[in-house]
Amino acid sequence: IVKIRMADLLEGAPAPVHEALAFILLSKLYRKSIPEKYNRRYRLFLSREDVRRKMLLLRQLRGRKHVGGTEGQCWDLAEIFEDLNRRFFHGLLARPELGWSRTRSRTMLGHFDPAHNAIIISRVFDRPTVPRLLVEYIVYHEMLHLRHPVEHRHGRRSVHTREFREGERDFPRLAEAKALLKTLC
Repeated sequence: IVKIRMADLLEGAPAPVHEALAFILLSKLYRKSIPEKYNRRYRLFLSREDVRRKMLLLRQLRGRKHVGGTEGQCWDLAEIFEDLNRRFFHGLLARPELGWSRTRSRTMLGHFDPAHNAIIISRVFDRPTVPRLLVEYIVYHEMLHLRHPVEHRHGRRSVHTREFREGERDFPRLAEAKALLKTLC
């Protein structure tokens, strides 16, 4: 007997979505490939606007987010955000929660969390050997996520949309920042 517990998000899902979830779980349990029709059905359900709104609300209500202070040992994220906001967004972006991560991650360099309206930057950048240009680029990249939210099309998430990539190209010395990033990571 296999017993599963389902998230309350899926309680009101139609029977075909429950069926798809059962096939997905059984496929994973038996290490088989997931039939595309069930995978697609499940993804389409999760990408529905009402379901995404409910997920976001649940994350806001239940989720906890560690947001370290904006002042690091070397860099002040609030000052950098305000400077970038003025220079590139005409001061129109509302400032989210800003903070340094708990650890010096080299894989999660920064992220924007829309559920908690927070930009978190890895502490790996809060060192005297890291040029301000690199910190500005990472913060700017996360600000673009604030400006250009994730788009959902045909059951797929598009995080770096065309508009996002165009905005990223507006960053001066982009090539230099990316080259610096490669040397750090």
